[in-house]
Amino acid sequence: MSTSVPITLSAEAIDDLIYDARAGDLEALNEDVANLANQHSCNESQIVASAIDLAEQSEGGSGSCVLHFPAANGNIKILNALLQKLSAADAAQRSALVNHRNYSGNTPLHWAALNTHLECVKALVGAGADLTVKNDAGHDAVFLAERKAWEALEKDAQEGEGQGEGEDQDQEIEMTIGGEEGEGEVKDAGEMSAGRQVVEWLLASDVAASLEKGATEGSASGERSASA
Repeated sequence: MSTSVPITLSAEAIDDLIYDARAGDLEALNEDVANLANQHSCNESQIVASAIDLAEQSEGGSGSCVLHFPAANGNIKILNALLQKLSAADAAQRSALVNHRNYSGNTPLHWAALNTHLECVKALVGAGADLTVKNDAGHDAVFLAERKAWEALEKDAQEGEGQGEGEDQDQEIEMTIGGEEGEGEVKDAGEMSAGRQVVEWLLASDVAASLEKGATEGSASGERSASA
């Protein structure tokens, strides 16, 4: 997997940034980003855009960027802080990181949806995350959230029948360190599970985007016809 980054950071620097993001240590993250920006004489957005685990998969590398970890852990404060720093980068650079695919083809949005962290999903989509991107298994973010919603229903049904809890069969889930959101359990009968909330929001967001695009194209077409 060939990935181009704005600044070449040392493996140690990348590890520190990723650890800060995983652990939810905002103070350490801000300090490390600022120090690296000063060291490399660049703005902080370039440091964030360069924080990608590029170690070979055979050596334990994941290919994940710094956004993957707060997205997976539901740490909206860390995610928003990183996205805010990234906002100073050009559009192409922002899009490249927000939609960065790791060695399994998963983007930060995949991980947020998989772990049913709605606020993180909203933040990523707001930052330009592409809902249509599929991972190496051929699944998009909506599919992963949908699967979680069904697993929650099955688990609830099994508990009601006294059969115990089902095993989680997802092959790639970031371990939570300092996470903030819930894990998608069904709380009360009739209440929408976290997975279903993510699915409904993503579908509504996708439909809204499609309608807006159609309205814009229709308006442009009408203007061209009127001027003809």
